[in-house]
Amino acid sequence: MKQTRRKKFISLVLAGAMLFMNCMPAAAAANTLTMHDSSPITSGAVLKNYTWDISDGAVKAAVLEIDLTDPYVQLEVVPGKGQFTQRATVTAMASRTDAVAMVNGDFYNTKAEGAPIGTTVIDGELVSSQSYLKGVYCLGITGGGTAYIDEFSFEGKVTAKNGETYGLSGLNKTFYWEETTGLHSHLGRLHLYSDIWGGSKRGMDSYVGTPAEVMVKNNRVIEVAFDGGFDSAVPEGCYILHGDGNAADFLKNNVAVGDSIQIDYSYAPMKDWQMVIGGHALLVDQGKPVSYTKDLSALGGVRARTAAGISKDGKKVYIVAVEGRTSDSAGITLGNLSLLMTKLGVWKAVNLDGGGSTAMVSRPLGSTERERVIDPERNGSERSVVEGLGVFSTAPAGQVKGIFISGAETLLIGETAAYSIRAYDQYYNPVKNLNTIELTEENGLGTLSNGKFTAKQAGTASLKAVNGSVSTTLPVTIIGKEGISQLKLSVAEGNFIDDSTHQVKAEVTLKDGTVKPVNGNALEWSVEGFDGTIDANGLLTIGQLGSSKDGIVKASYDGFESTLKLKFADGNMIQLTIDSKTLMKNNQPVPMDVAPSIVNGRTMVPVRFIAEALDGMVDWNAELQTTYIAFNGNMVEMPILSDNIYVNGEQVTIDTTSQIVNGRTMIPLRAAAEGLGLVVSYDNDTRTITITQPE
Repeated sequence: MKQTRRKKFISLVLAGAMLFMNCMPAAAAANTLTMHDSSPITSGAVLKNYTWDISDGAVKAAVLEIDLTDPYVQLEVVPGKGQFTQRATVTAMASRTDAVAMVNGDFYNTKAEGAPIGTTVIDGELVSSQSYLKGVYCLGITGGGTAYIDEFSFEGKVTAKNGETYGLSGLNKTFYWEETTGLHSHLGRLHLYSDIWGGSKRGMDSYVGTPAEVMVKNNRVIEVAFDGGFDSAVPEGCYILHGDGNAADFLKNNVAVGDSIQIDYSYAPMKDWQMVIGGHALLVDQGKPVSYTKDLSALGGVRARTAAGISKDGKKVYIVAVEGRTSDSAGITLGNLSLLMTKLGVWKAVNLDGGGSTAMVSRPLGSTERERVIDPERNGSERSVVEGLGVFSTAPAGQVKGIFISGAETLLIGETAAYSIRAYDQYYNPVKNLNTIELTEENGLGTLSNGKFTAKQAGTASLKAVNGSVSTTLPVTIIGKEGISQLKLSVAEGNFIDDSTHQVKAEVTLKDGTVKPVNGNALEWSVEGFDGTIDANGLLTIGQLGSSKDGIVKASYDGFESTLKLKFADGNMIQLTIDSKTLMKNNQPVPMDVAPSIVNGRTMVPVRFIAEALDGMVDWNAELQTTYIAFNGNMVEMPILSDNIYVNGEQVTIDTTSQIVNGRTMIPLRAAAEGLGLVVSYDNDTRTITITQPE
């Protein structure tokens, strides 16, 4: 059996560990604490956001104030994913339990299984005992709705059927070094684990020997594992006694399957505790900052912080989260955290796990979803922690008290925007049945259907949401011509040919410089100088151009006019279709003996037919295996199977080479056309290639 060894106390490796600090408040921290907003989040709970400029930098702090005299608000401890050892982020815990708000809780050993170091009581039941540490405090709330911050203790014993007893050292504890004795928490000790412990191992590290474990249900031993323990979590409704050294011998020598067994334990102070969460040292006592009494080697510096405080009468709880080491908030020292708590009016306060563990989420008024109130340290991701302290509501559904309308507050004529409604009831909880709220537009400046408003006239529309005597309005500015400085029309590049269609787009520049697209149906359209029409949505259809070389498209927005000049194709227009042996020249068919094809993603065309259709010249040098194409003063030389071509004597590298197919020279169209100054477009739907000569 491994002998008990004494070891100098080693501090728990606590989440949020870093740096040493001066634990007293900085003198420069006397600057004004400014509250920026305050909002109820449920009946009996208010979220307040503060900033504080101190010597360490600007600080953001979020404070949840909980009024315990309100019958509908509760504070509860939430284990990670539902059990100890199963860590989760604060956001995940709040979502899983539908908490109104939540903050991270107790400290824990980051190198162990994942269990709180302090006392934890959930729904009136002790689920984690106090570690044997000095000067560690917990926040507790009684059944009568009074909060206390106090030191807790634990004691217990196990009595076997034969009357032999052994001391019980803890409930659901991971390994640590006891400050009160300097000994290892599990060496020679007996520990109890309930089904809230989700891990398959219990308090195991390199210091302990081979444990013995006993499974108990309804005060009777149902199974034993004397050589290493059970390799599973605690089954529902059961307990596991875990012993090392002398404690393991006690189990082996005195306990057998089928035996009755008595497990007794208690914790103090003795009150009607409904909720207890562990913390660390005190920050404030009797309304005044106090020096931090715990080792600061793992807690010092300017960091993110989490804390809990209470009022003098114990009827109000303050849950505080300070953002740290982000772009918006420097963080604070523990000394300044103490000072902050006194500025908030706290009578007594305890430090909770901070640093990278600090996180707070809250449900905005009227919303069913929670949002981060502060960002994690260094603007990183949330850390998974062992437990959270959540705010919950037990209020019934109440009458609608307030309504919010969300959506665009500035629209153009013809623009459509979606609007959403959220509402809260008399208990400041979200109204889930929003069908009882009617949304209308009061000024007749547009149409509203299924939550979507379409602006029709310039002016200020008024969207109104009503439920009985409760209503709210959202003014929506519909911008007319006096609000814009420019109307710009544009059309995608293409070939303006007979019977073609083109989408004309419009955008306006507002007087404040904002650029917004304009729905085509908000404009009055017309065309001039050519045979064409344009519909209410800005779709331009060209008829028979004949000799027309250009034309104009006009648009007017609430009387503000703009024009777009179009240049039509001049000269020959060639159209080809992939895998088709018919070439269209100015809408007239010309047969070919080789069809265009796609090679390595590039369009290959028979050079001679293309050149002649454009009234250009083509020549072939058999000795040099090179095609020469001349058109409109440009010359392109294209050697067969070469990565280089020559445009007016200048070398250009291409990615698809010329080839000879069925006795015809096939060239990469785009490379040749661009060298000759031609414009090429491709319609993917019809697989049609159009070649034109720009003006």
